[in-house]
Amino acid sequence: MNAPENYTSYKERTDDEIDLRDIALAIYSGWKWIAASIIFCVFLGISYAFFISTPIYKTDISYSATPSGLNVLNSMPGTNYSESQAFEEFSQRLSSYENFRSFYETKPDAINSIIKGELDTDSQVRSFFFNRVSISSPRENETSRTISLQYTEKTDGPQVLNDYFRWTEDMYAQTLADRASRAVDNAIDRNKAKMDAHLRSHQDDIAARIERLQEDDKIRIAELEDRLEAEKQSLISSREERIRVLEHAEQIASRLGIEKPTTPRDLGRQTQERDIIYAEINSQGGLPLYFMGVEALRAEREVVEQNLEEDAKTPEIRNIESQLQQLRNNRTIEAIAERNNQTPFIEEYNNLRSQNEILSASMVSPGEIDIVSAIHWAYQPNGPESPRTSLIIALSLILGGMLGVIMVFFSKFIYSIKNYKANYQQVVS
Repeated sequence: MNAPENYTSYKERTDDEIDLRDIALAIYSGWKWIAASIIFCVFLGISYAFFISTPIYKTDISYSATPSGLNVLNSMPGTNYSESQAFEEFSQRLSSYENFRSFYETKPDAINSIIKGELDTDSQVRSFFFNRVSISSPRENETSRTISLQYTEKTDGPQVLNDYFRWTEDMYAQTLADRASRAVDNAIDRNKAKMDAHLRSHQDDIAARIERLQEDDKIRIAELEDRLEAEKQSLISSREERIRVLEHAEQIASRLGIEKPTTPRDLGRQTQERDIIYAEINSQGGLPLYFMGVEALRAEREVVEQNLEEDAKTPEIRNIESQLQQLRNNRTIEAIAERNNQTPFIEEYNNLRSQNEILSASMVSPGEIDIVSAIHWAYQPNGPESPRTSLIIALSLILGGMLGVIMVFFSKFIYSIKNYKANYQQVVS
């Protein structure tokens, strides 16, 4: 009797479902396979952790910017660094391969002695830096950074990292000091150029001043010489006028028969002997000149005629000649021309020279620059960073268990295939 159709489909559907009890029984029956797989994987993990892999250690340095560490540097003319600017530039130097290469080239023997032959070639130096050295990225509102180093047991990692950090800080401080020194030198050079310009300008001004003074003196001398000549001509004219007056007086005296000096009273008595003290003959209120007599008038006229061209030293002539002598010997021009050094008389020049003296004394040494402060220095850790033995053993246990279960199910699968083939052959036969 055939089974109902719905019964058959139900039976086929239930035969295809997974029975958890069968799985548990299969795992239980294959526990030896699983245990062997776990033991094998744990053995491989322990062998790798303790005998095959190289322990890698990790150490680091945390540092931050130093408040007020750049005050001495920023006191230099033309230098202005903020804490964040210097901190960021220092961090960039730490993360630079060229900087590490310079560090290595500075003292390769000392570095090789603590790294023990790991940096024999350029490629090894490059590989060591890019694979072992790392620096944390800047984060917002964080004022500290960390540089870390991974190293093996053959390397004294903390010493390498500490030496590299100190060397970079010293080199950067020296660089900042050199920049400040160059800024000072540039300022001094600029001031010297200005001093030379002021000196040339002053020399041009002095030459122009001398020319102006000489021209003024030349004009003044010409004017005074004209005045002097006019005064002399005036004096000659006065003498000529005097001669003319004396001639007229002499003619009058000759007609009156006055040979000797006389007075109107004596002239009225017609006396021969006269005792006259004659004074103020040029006064308008005095006696006429002819009362001096022909002899006196003739004598004076002859003397005046003889000395008509003779120089006379009137007060005005003496004054003009004195002014001419002063102008011909201008002491101001002589003093300016005899100056061997013009710089004491240039105020701008002296101010710039004083600035240069101050700048020359304004020097900063690298020891006065404090860029960063180490929060903690690199030290030897208690254990290696990798491999992590406990993690490897845990993963070995999990991997061993999974591999054992797979092996059990694989063996059951092979066994089922064999049984199927045997039953199929029996049915066919």
